[in-house]
Amino acid sequence: MKRIALYFLISVGFISQANALTSFDKAVWIPYWQKTAGASTTLQNLDAVTQISPFAFELQSSGEIKDVMKIDEEPWLSLIAEAKNKKIKIYPSILSYAQTDKEKNLLWLLLAQKKRRDAHIRDIVSLVTTNGFDGIDIDYENKVASIKPYFSVFLQDLSKALHKKGKKLICTVEARTPPESRYATTSKVILARVEYSNDYKIIGNACDQIRLMAYDQAEDDAQLMFANRDVGNLYRPVADIEWVKKILTLALRDIPAKKLVLGVATYGNKYEILPAVGTTTTKYIRVGSMNFNYADDLAKSLNIIPTRNNAGELSFTYATSTGIQNQALGAYKQYLVWYSDSVAIADKIRIAKLYKLGGVSVFKIDGGNDPKVWEVLRAQ
Repeated sequence: MKRIALYFLISVGFISQANALTSFDKAVWIPYWQKTAGASTTLQNLDAVTQISPFAFELQSSGEIKDVMKIDEEPWLSLIAEAKNKKIKIYPSILSYAQTDKEKNLLWLLLAQKKRRDAHIRDIVSLVTTNGFDGIDIDYENKVASIKPYFSVFLQDLSKALHKKGKKLICTVEARTPPESRYATTSKVILARVEYSNDYKIIGNACDQIRLMAYDQAEDDAQLMFANRDVGNLYRPVADIEWVKKILTLALRDIPAKKLVLGVATYGNKYEILPAVGTTTTKYIRVGSMNFNYADDLAKSLNIIPTRNNAGELSFTYATSTGIQNQALGAYKQYLVWYSDSVAIADKIRIAKLYKLGGVSVFKIDGGNDPKVWEVLRAQ
């Protein structure tokens, strides 16, 4: 009877649809390598967020969870204490990023062997309960496709074990570009064979929230790359808003919108531009990452005003003399700086709300991000 009454109130407008929905979470990842600046700025702006994720415990090849953050030391102690005082949820991240074939195989063995997998789950639950965290954020990236069934069982069993303790499981997963966009020149026969290490449907069921890493796009979407190349645009986005729409549309086929959280970036990259010589394709060599402050200071030192590009982010180019005459490339090196700011993040939050997602998660808060990000989060 109460459900019928509530439906009636919503349908006639006494209770808005927005109020009937779950809350919109606002999370931030704080990296251990910039923990002093990151924790300090987060502490000053705790009223702007609903979740914090100290980043990260690291999963070792042996299966050990290494506390590289030193979570029981300052500044984490003060930040976590104040977050608890303000009823803000704490979900530290455990990161696995296997790079070599050997590391990938060791992760495969850890999750494929039931005794070791169960022991790993017990270690995680103990970590969460001993420290009084609200749950854990599992961020296991760069896995081989054959690990999918074992990773799925791992998350299902971990979810049950955490729920028994009243804790939550947050899962951070890579964005998945639609195959026809990523492999724009590949035949449909080959596209049908594309395999993934993450089973979105099972992850959507097992995890309480799924943070989709909507960043590091670069050349991941061949369709958008070709479209920009054809009109003469330099193009190396962190996350083109059109790409974000694509990856969300794909993810939402298997993951409930209320569980899906959009991961947004505060940083960017610097590239050396190699002119097209004998080809129509401009080449980009990544020089390194650029946070907002670095990029902003560089632009000011060069008397350059960054422009809002067609991906919705900021970018600018500049050249430096190499002092060496090269007939093909000339005497200059050209650079492209491309990065995200509070406006780009606000645009993506609008998309998240349009798609009725469960929230956003900002990577990363390290003192070098656009300070206006806090105003954007606070306004949500």
